[in-house]
Amino acid sequence: MTTTVRVATEADHPVLAQLRSDWTAEAHPGGGDTAFAGRFSSWMAGQRGWRTFWVARDGARPVGMVNLLVVERMPRPRLPSGGWGYLGNLFVLPASRRSGVGTLLVEAVLADATARGLERVMVHPNERSLPFWRHSAFSRAADLFVWPA
Repeated sequence: MTTTVRVATEADHPVLAQLRSDWTAEAHPGGGDTAFAGRFSSWMAGQRGWRTFWVARDGARPVGMVNLLVVERMPRPRLPSGGWGYLGNLFVLPASRRSGVGTLLVEAVLADATARGLERVMVHPNERSLPFWRHSAFSRAADLFVWPA
């Protein structure tokens, strides 16, 4: 089958919730959370205008997701406002990994970031995803300070 990536719509909220559940179960095996779908839907509603979500499908089957949180800079006189993005929650089902799905999702985010004129896109990889990010268009940054709450 051919993998397609598109911007997620409200109708995709259950799909995104299931992918998030799959991701969590992989990292933290355990029982289900019957209230999760409702919490996820409420969270999604609060993200409108801040985040764009993409879903990857292999035919009709959802196989991955990602989102981009956009932070717009405060306007400045005579200068473009600009902004930056935070690429988050990249996840591909185990059976679809190493098939290019993650790359397709990242390419969709970067195309959107370019169209928006974002100055940079950041990602905070976990240990398991470091090999993927080392072979991507991203590079380590040394100019950020982080408050580790």
